[in-house]
Amino acid sequence: MAGKKKISTVEEFEERAAEDRTINRWNQTRRLEFIDFRLSCDGKINRRDLVDFFGISIPQASLDIARYHQLVQDNIPPRVNLAYDRHLKYYVRTPDFKPLFPQLCSPSSYLADLLALCRGDLPPSRNYFGFVPNVGVATFVPPRRNIDAEVLFNLLESIRNKMAVHISYMSVSSNKNTDHLIAPHGLAYDGLRWHVRAYCYDHHTFRDFVLSRILRCAVPEISAPSDRFPDPIGNGFREVGTSGRDDNDWNELIDLVLRANPELPERARRAIELDYGMDENGTVVYTCRRALVYYTLRWLRLTKEDALLPPECRQVILDNAAEIERRMSGGH
Repeated sequence: MAGKKKISTVEEFEERAAEDRTINRWNQTRRLEFIDFRLSCDGKINRRDLVDFFGISIPQASLDIARYHQLVQDNIPPRVNLAYDRHLKYYVRTPDFKPLFPQLCSPSSYLADLLALCRGDLPPSRNYFGFVPNVGVATFVPPRRNIDAEVLFNLLESIRNKMAVHISYMSVSSNKNTDHLIAPHGLAYDGLRWHVRAYCYDHHTFRDFVLSRILRCAVPEISAPSDRFPDPIGNGFREVGTSGRDDNDWNELIDLVLRANPELPERARRAIELDYGMDENGTVVYTCRRALVYYTLRWLRLTKEDALLPPECRQVILDNAAEIERRMSGGH
């Protein structure tokens, strides 16, 4: 088995020691996060949990728990967070518990990881769960989309290096696959599918392409040029930029002001305000890119077609619907 390079000088020794300290510090940070998560969500942890998850020794696990205890005691005001229960043979969460890593242990983070776990999308290295409650997912979870790795990584290289690339695309509006030259600059998620946002030289505009419908993507070889094409209005030619900064719909942000549907009973409106974290005025603002507004309105059932649904199927409305319609029509 290949080992580390043999150390022959003092400088190399000091460099290796600094590297090992960095690695150990990072590994211990993950173990401290693990302790914090288990105490937050399970209410208990023991050394064996650390040993089994990280493959460390019992003495190292003891040091990690001692380090965690020291860190919470160093807080202002100091607290305990955990105490050893000799009967259970576990460290248990104490009444003064507050997580050292509040973002990691927040309800939103916990539930996001729980959903990923249920869908099979949570990597083992991030699966800090001990106890897992029974979970049912009521939303439609489609089969894992077959996104070709070569397609994705060629697109990422194009984005990273500002290059143009040829793709073969299966469109729902065409009876055959179509080939396009595009200049991709970003990725977008519509709540169900991933898209690549790109300038399309064939259509002379920025468009969204569903990643799972891109059948092939060539290796990018050229820097993305500006597009030059006959002016449909004048007699000459137009030249437009194709980079992300030229995508006005992508860069323009629009505030959607949401309010509980006033056609619902008052108690139902109060519950919806609580669900959405609405302020004392009964509204919440969601900011999204203009290019993605359609997807957001569809997800929230705020399209014109959704207006025909009964109130109980439309929990929220757009408080600034006239402004949104004007902005989507090209106004300001």
